[in-house]
Formats: sequence, structure tokens, C-alpha cells
Amino acid sequence: MTTDEFFRYIDTFFAMGSNLIRRKNTDYAGTDNPFRNFYVSEHIGITDAKTALLVRMADKMSRIANLLKQEAAVSDESIHDTLQDLSNYSAILSALIADERKT
Repeated sequence: MTTDEFFRYIDTFFAMGSNLIRRKNTDYAGTDNPFRNFYVSEHIGITDAKTALLVRMADKMSRIANLLKQEAAVSDESIHDTLQDLSNYSAILSALIADERKT
């Protein structure tokens, strides 16, 4: 892969992630609060939203580690999809921290 190909890949990866996060956010959080599904953990007394995100990220990292060793049993959830999810959870956590700091 050349440097130009690398940066095109990165640009595509993040564009795809942005598109995916918009669709999933609508499905999971609705339209009034983009973090609503993560705050559910606080409402039911489990943990704070940031820790809930870290747990989801840890799940994705565990899946990635397994997928690096073996083929996925669920064919429509590739390692690429899982890496995209991890990247998106990182972006969501960053946005949540920024939102909490401004309030």
C-alpha cells in the first residue's frame, strides 16, 4: 500500500464510520439526545455513561483479538465492522467528555 492509498483508505474508513454512527445513533438514541442509550446505565444504577462506553469498547477489543486468530462465526459482522464500531465508540466517548466539560 502506498502512502496515498493509505490516506485514501483512512479517509474512506472515517467517512463510512460517520455514516454508520449517524444511522446507529438514530436507532439507539433517537433524535433528542445522542448519548441517551449510554445514560441508560446510569438510570438503572449500573454505572456511569463513560464507563458503559468503555465496557462496549472492551467488548469490541476482545472480539477483535478473537477475530485476528479465527474467522468470524457471524458472517455479517467482519473484523472491519468491529474495528469501525471501536473507532465510533472512541468518537462517541470523546464527544461525551467534551459535552460534559461544557456543562
